[in-house]
Amino acid sequence: MASTLFIPATGEAEPSEGGGEWELLSGKLRDWLSGADVQQLMQRYSGPLKLLAGFVALLLLLRIYAALLGAIESLPLVPGLLELAGLIWLGRFGLTHLVRSSDRQTLLASWQQRWAAFRGQP
Repeated sequence: MASTLFIPATGEAEPSEGGGEWELLSGKLRDWLSGADVQQLMQRYSGPLKLLAGFVALLLLLRIYAALLGAIESLPLVPGLLELAGLIWLGRFGLTHLVRSSDRQTLLASWQQRWAAFRGQP
């Protein structure tokens, strides 16, 4: 014959008829939420929580992007057409901006100005 040992969770001598551990847990959760410590915890951890949310959003965006690229790559003619469009654009850019020395200098000056503005230099 097996015997059972009862350890009361709330200091009761016998097990209660309704609730039990669920009532104890929900009561502790209600007490914790009703306290003012929750507001302070949210203020203290708002930075790391925003960082974590941004990281999760970035991962989700990268997964969607990878799925989109996989779907495009699975289409029969699209990857070759996109490569052709890229080569046409590169040839046109080279002809309009890189053939003459004055155009190259203008392009480099524009890139240097953008880089300085990006770095916050006047």
